[in-house]
Amino acid sequence: MNSLNHKTGSPGCRYTSSGQQRILKAVRNRDEWPRRAREGQIFRRICVLDCETTGLHLARHQIIELCGAVVAVDEAGRVVAVECVMTGLVDPGQPLPKEISELTGLYDADVAGRSICGEQLAALLEHCGGALAFNSQFDRPFVEKHIGRHVRVKWGCAMADVPWRKCGFEPGPQGYLLNQAGYFMPSAHRAKDDVLALIQLLDHVCSDGKSVMAKVLAAMDAPAWRFEASTAAYGFGDDLWEQRYRFAKERTHKLWHKHVRPTEFRAEYRWYKETIGKRPVVVPLPASERYRANETWVPKQPKVKVPDWLK
Repeated sequence: MNSLNHKTGSPGCRYTSSGQQRILKAVRNRDEWPRRAREGQIFRRICVLDCETTGLHLARHQIIELCGAVVAVDEAGRVVAVECVMTGLVDPGQPLPKEISELTGLYDADVAGRSICGEQLAALLEHCGGALAFNSQFDRPFVEKHIGRHVRVKWGCAMADVPWRKCGFEPGPQGYLLNQAGYFMPSAHRAKDDVLALIQLLDHVCSDGKSVMAKVLAAMDAPAWRFEASTAAYGFGDDLWEQRYRFAKERTHKLWHKHVRPTEFRAEYRWYKETIGKRPVVVPLPASERYRANETWVPKQPKVKVPDWLK
């Protein structure tokens, strides 16, 4: 085989000397990660999660498999240990859809009578200084639905909290990003496999010398806000949609809203005022409140100035 070299165009990927072939490594399995950080090492515990469900609709569908791994992350944002990997199956109380069985390889007999204790899951989250998933907007609502209550732990999202293009990646699904980092998933769509693959991706060091995990944790620790478009008239729906506001259709008031980060704040506020003609309702969004289901938070009423003739 020809000698290998590194190219800067695709972070982490190795090419043959001709540059026409890319060599990918399998993600590390459980036994290839240390179980404990070194004695005296300063680290932060983060729970990395993944759910498999009967479908995408929170109200109608249920978790059928969940995996949570507690990882130790050092001050540089590198994963120095995977302390534990806990996985379990859940009987949804109804037959699994055919397409879900085809996707996951799980069948009714596999999940029959199985369960995950909600309070044990909550204790796992509370044991950690933060939690994250690849798509936390999907996973956190299902996790809290299963627990049956809100768990006040900081949440980050590998998909939304990382500026992938600025890191030299083309954004996409977890497996696609992992390929660009130089790895492949031997198997997917089982919770444990997806969690181990996500840990590998989080530990990847980007071209700027910072790991993906470091970027997620920086976003988790930084301030953020929810822009609530309660001051926007009905006709601005298309403008809000194009600006990537999400529609909280679960609520009776039908509210458009958007998660805004520090680097986006000024531009987003300016766009709203110029496009909508009013100020947005801006609500501080601590990490413990991010990525929750729409029906679990209450919008803030806009301050409306009453004309003198109505006082």
